[in-house]
Amino acid sequence: MSSYNETEIIDALQESTTVSSENVVLGIGDDGAVTSIKHGYQLVTATDVIVAGTHYPQGIDPQAIGHRSLAVNLSDIAAMGATPVWANLIFSIPTTTKDWIDKFILGFSTLANQYDVALIGGDTVRGPEFFAVSLQGIVADNQYISREGAQQGDLIYVSGCLGDASYGREIIQQDQVIEANQSLVKKFLYPTPRVKEAKKLSKFASSMIDLSDGLYSDLGKIMFGSDKGARIDVSKLPISATLNYFLGREKSIEKALTGGDDYELCFTVPKIKQNEFDLLTQSNKEIEYTNIGEITNENGVKLLDQENEYILTGNNYSHF
Repeated sequence: MSSYNETEIIDALQESTTVSSENVVLGIGDDGAVTSIKHGYQLVTATDVIVAGTHYPQGIDPQAIGHRSLAVNLSDIAAMGATPVWANLIFSIPTTTKDWIDKFILGFSTLANQYDVALIGGDTVRGPEFFAVSLQGIVADNQYISREGAQQGDLIYVSGCLGDASYGREIIQQDQVIEANQSLVKKFLYPTPRVKEAKKLSKFASSMIDLSDGLYSDLGKIMFGSDKGARIDVSKLPISATLNYFLGREKSIEKALTGGDDYELCFTVPKIKQNEFDLLTQSNKEIEYTNIGEITNENGVKLLDQENEYILTGNNYSHF
């Protein structure tokens, strides 16, 4: 069984990422990378780690691991309204085979090339299986979007559908993958970071976050950062027909609220910008945005099912 050494892994990664950023003064091959930033821009940095058995089931396709390791960071950069430019990749694996590494690199590099991300450094080591990426993005001075800008009366939106990826992970863990649930499994294995969508949203959003830990938990982070509350109507949550078919209404709602791994965007839009925002969404047929509630001055996130109070019974997603 053929394998790579560390130098060969680095060379293979470098060759597979074809983007050469004009702002990379000195890339892979030295003790550090040197980059430059254009005048009038700020640097945004996101760092995420994914660990076998915690963030994904042991034994999944290494191509999916490569994809996910970068996708979760791209999603963070997107939520800040920034454009991704450079990545550093650090990973540890207990054993190396050429086939496994090639598939991992394919997953990572395909996504990096799609979003024009230059790999500028990193490290590899033999040990417990985990993958960490530090990703840098750029944004015009003070044009970033944080979790702190939500105001009373702002409308709360989410992109795409919620809950699919979380149930997709369960399907993998239970070894129950069939043709009918492949779309749910794919949502977990190959999340789509909303980088392009976030750029269009940046002129409307007063706050934004990516949904990695579940809507209920992540929206709570906007509430904490903005010192506001929220009222959500669970009957408006965007739930796919496939998820509803397998789980039914109540369990689908629970997955949408607490499941995690969606990597969709949750953001707030001031009512004064609603009409302009609606024009944007009507012209974009590739993705749907759903208004699920409103920002309030109350504490915490209040859940309603139309006019009735909704009691959340499931546990929030946790990395620990």
